[in-house]
Parts: sequence; C-alpha cells; structure tokens
Amino acid sequence: MVVAIYAVFALISYVKSIIVNKNVVMINEKIKTNYVLQTLASLSSRDKDFESENLSFFMNDLKLLETNYWRQIFSLLGAVVTTVGTLGYAFYSDVKLALIFIAFMVIPSISPKLFSKSIQKKTEMWSQTNKGLSRTVRDLFHGAQLLKRYKSINNTSSSLNQSVSRMEKSNAGLNIRLALSNSVIGFLFFIFSYVPMGIGVYWTIINRITLSQFVAIQYSSTWILNGFNTMVSSYNTINGTKQIRKNILEKEQLKTGLKEKFSQPRTQPFKELTLENVSCKYDEKAIFSHVDLGVKSGEKVLISGPSGIGKSSLIRLILKELKIDTGTLRINGGSYSQEEAYDIFAVVEQSPVVFEKSILYNVTLGNNASDENVVSALLEAGLPEFGNYESLHKIVGENGRNLSGGQLKRLEIARALFFNHKVLLVDEGTASLDVKTSIQIHKLLLTNNQLTIIEVDHHIPDQIRDLYTSRYILTKDGLQRDS
Repeated sequence: MVVAIYAVFALISYVKSIIVNKNVVMINEKIKTNYVLQTLASLSSRDKDFESENLSFFMNDLKLLETNYWRQIFSLLGAVVTTVGTLGYAFYSDVKLALIFIAFMVIPSISPKLFSKSIQKKTEMWSQTNKGLSRTVRDLFHGAQLLKRYKSINNTSSSLNQSVSRMEKSNAGLNIRLALSNSVIGFLFFIFSYVPMGIGVYWTIINRITLSQFVAIQYSSTWILNGFNTMVSSYNTINGTKQIRKNILEKEQLKTGLKEKFSQPRTQPFKELTLENVSCKYDEKAIFSHVDLGVKSGEKVLISGPSGIGKSSLIRLILKELKIDTGTLRINGGSYSQEEAYDIFAVVEQSPVVFEKSILYNVTLGNNASDENVVSALLEAGLPEFGNYESLHKIVGENGRNLSGGQLKRLEIARALFFNHKVLLVDEGTASLDVKTSIQIHKLLLTNNQLTIIEVDHHIPDQIRDLYTSRYILTKDGLQRDS
C-alpha cells in the first residue's frame, strides 16, 4: 500500500514536471521572439553597444527570468494548492489549532520584505557586469586575428579576467543574498512552528483534542510549513526579477505602435528631395551648417569632403535618423517622416549587412516573392551568377565570407532594387573595393536611368566622376560646387 502511494506521488511529480516544462517552452518562445522583434523595431541611431547589450539580455537576463520567475511561479502555484488542500484537512480536524498554525506563519511570511531591496540591487549589479563581460568578449572575438598577428593575446588576460571576475562575483553575491534570505525564512518557519506544536501537545494532554487529531494536524503542519516556506521563498526569488520584467514590459508596450508604424502604406513616387539651410549638431558640437541641396528624380549627385566633415551624418539626416538643428527637409515639396524615408531611400554602405542565410533571403529579407522577381533584381544589380534556382538558395557565409566584396555590394544593390527603392544613398559604398570593381559598381549605378543616386565619398575614381549629374564638396559652412 505504501509503495503504491509513493508510486502515485512519483507519477504526479513527473506529470507536474512535464506540464511545467511544456508551459515554460511556450512562454519562452513568445517572450524571446517578441523581445527580439520589438528590439529590432525600436532601434535608435543613438543606441550604443546595441548588439552586445541586447544579446546579453537575451541570452542571460531572459534565462534568469525563466529560472527565477516563471519556474518560481509554477512552484508558487504548486505550493498554494498543496497548502490550501492541507489547510482544509487541518480545519476539518480542528479549526482553532489550524488557525493557530496559520497565525504563527504570518511573521516568517513577511520576512522577505527585509531582503527585497538588497536582492533587487544585487540582480541589477549582476545584469550590468554581465553586459560588461559580453562587450569585452565580443570585442576580443571581433579582434582575434589582429591580436594574433601582433602576438598580444596574452595581454588581454588581465582585463578579461577582471571582467569575468566582476560578473562571477556579482553572480555569487546575488546567490549568497538569496541563500541568506531563504535561510532566515527557513529559520523563522522552524522556530515559529514549535509554538503551535506545543499548544497541540498541551491540548492533547488535557483532552482538548484527541491524539489522532493532533497527529493529523502535526503531519498537516509539516505540509503547511513547507508550503508557506516555498511560497515565501518563491516570492522572494521572483521579486529579484523586477527590473528584467520591467524591461520586457516596456518592449511589450511598444508592440501595438510598432505594428502600425511598420504597416503604413508606401508614399507617393519620388520626384524631388530638397534641403534648405540645414545645420547639424552632435553632442552640442556643430558639424556643418547652411546646407542647401536639391535632387530631382534620376539625378546622380556626388558629395565629397574630408573625413569627419559630416558626410555620413548628412545621409542620416536625410533618413531622419538624426535630427536637424535648423533648416527643412522636404520630399516632393512636403515634410516627411522616418517611415516615409524608409519607403523611398535605400542605403549602400561601406560594409554591407548580410545574413547567414540564402541569397534569396538576403535579397527579400524574408518577404514573399517569386523567384523571377528576385532574379530580375539580381540581374539588374550585375549578379547573373545567382540567376538560377540552385544559386538563389546558396547560403551566404557568416559576414559574407564566401562572397567577394563586389558581390556583397551588388547583393545590397539588388536588395534595394527588389524593394523598389529608386533613390540610393551611397555612404562610401565602394571604399573597401579595388579600383576596377569600384568602377564597375559605379557604372552599374550611374548609368541606370531609373535610379536616383546621392553618394558621399572622398575617393571616387577619376574615370567615373563625369558620370555624375552634379558634384559638391561639403564644408562646415555648407555645400560648394565641385568644378
């Protein structure tokens, strides 16, 4: 009989584990997917360490949330069910003694409040040091080849060790504080459980209750005690995830607005871009001022100037990713939003962004499209080698390592053409290419009558300078014609 009872309890425990883990999987799928999508959509040009901080939060803080929140929630629910059921049985045996047991559970139950602030502080400290370690390791991996070439790998051990040490110490500090809190709670429950037990013994002696009632309540009290202990301990651990939950809630509140923001209809066809008396500051420092520029559909404009003069900032201003200090920006004679800018402009940058997915995905970015439309964009961008089904599904290696620099650049152009973005903002787009490839890319762009080009660069090959409709030099005081 006893073996059968234990078998039943073991089965219940196993079934509970299955239910909990399936629910955790479902919760994690939703939270992690939503977090990444909402983080991508809420990116600002002012965000610093965007990749490392958000990756750290995704990989570590969300794992901490699973362990210290969701699993604790299920533990808390289980403890509540057990405790309520046991209390029902205890009340059935003797109401007064059951009430006494409950009364003596109150003081241990409120003890977590003594530790809540310090646990929250320790959690925040762990989160910050963990982000710091993520940045350090990311930088080291990114510069691995450089460090190897200069035989300086060992020189990084000190700063790496410090970063690891800070994270591990903060993690240990958090666990120690949780352990202290739970130990104090356990001690208080242990102490306060003896008083009602003593009362039960005394009532049994004076025949206030029967021995069987006392034994029933004594066994029940253990379950009640463990239940209360689990509930308080779980609450204490859950409370330490407050900041993580706040961050997720802030992302969740953006969800509706972002969905509307990225589902707006496309704007009218591009006819003209106008900049009037535009000035730009960064961190209260003037970059340039009094910029006047007009670009009509089909024109090819080159803006050159020394490094640091603000050429890339001018591109970001046109995209509305930076705010102008003074002046006006207009498309087709009217003001426009960042979302409308994204419908019109595409950016060709020095280092193209590619994903470790197929050529097809890198052109369409996951949007539905026929192979014919994708092939058409690839051919127009000068990539006939990818104009068949097999090549469309070729996987691009990490950072495009299995493609040439020219292919990567053309792939970025094909992406812009596929999305029907007829105005290309080229931000030193061919600076990393050899002269021959640079000329090929430029001829591809500058001889396409369907494209409007605004390019900022200071090392354009002489062979293609005459292909531009107009050329300017950017200075601190505005644009000057380049003869």
